[in-house]
Amino acid sequence: MDPKEKIENVKLDLQNVDTMTDVKHNPVISAFVSSIKTVPFLGDLIDDSLEYTLTEFQNRKQQQLLEVINNASVGSVTSDMVNDVEFIMSFAKTRNAVNKVLNGDKVKFYGNLLTNGYLNGKEKISTDEFEEYIELINTLSYRELEYLSFFKEFSNEYNGRLVYQNWRKFCTEFRKKFPHRDVDSVFKRLQRTGFLSEVIETSDVEGETLSLDINSVGFEAESEFSRFNEIVLKTFYESQTASGSTVNGEN
Repeated sequence: MDPKEKIENVKLDLQNVDTMTDVKHNPVISAFVSSIKTVPFLGDLIDDSLEYTLTEFQNRKQQQLLEVINNASVGSVTSDMVNDVEFIMSFAKTRNAVNKVLNGDKVKFYGNLLTNGYLNGKEKISTDEFEEYIELINTLSYRELEYLSFFKEFSNEYNGRLVYQNWRKFCTEFRKKFPHRDVDSVFKRLQRTGFLSEVIETSDVEGETLSLDINSVGFEAESEFSRFNEIVLKTFYESQTASGSTVNGEN
């Protein structure tokens, strides 16, 4: 079977998954519009085309998700993978999450989670890990995910630890890519993921009473960050290249 025929078969399987999980036609939109129309004054301003506009917005995001999966499917994804019960349930949960996303750019990370977690031809992601990662994608903004990706890429040369001069170099490059952002504040907030830790330096300060001077000298990646990077932040192609494989799964 040639690659073009194979990808068409996978697309058909994914369409069947849509039917099985009943997530393609979302009644929430209709209910949402109906509820707004009951609000005095505001309801009078709601145009009849709003429901169509919302549906189109949702459909575009769902199409983006399918494109991420389809782009990874040439010569590597099999019907058995797509028809796996765990994948079907995770696919349904992912599509539901995508429906709630305001920034369409974030959809690619949900797609990465599915393709790298289930369709890479290696050991599948565990159910617990999938649940944890999709929750992280839900709670992080698109730009926060981009910040994490930028940190990981830059810090690889330094074994995930950016301190002193290397941290200052990183801050310079970060501000070029993401201007008007307070770098320290950004990464202090990202510590909530458990992927990064602030590196603190302490020193004694002489005076009338002995005190301790505490300074932040940078940030370092925790071991779990590498796994999240491989599954969520990297595209399918990047993951395959990193593992020494081509898109066709050959060494």
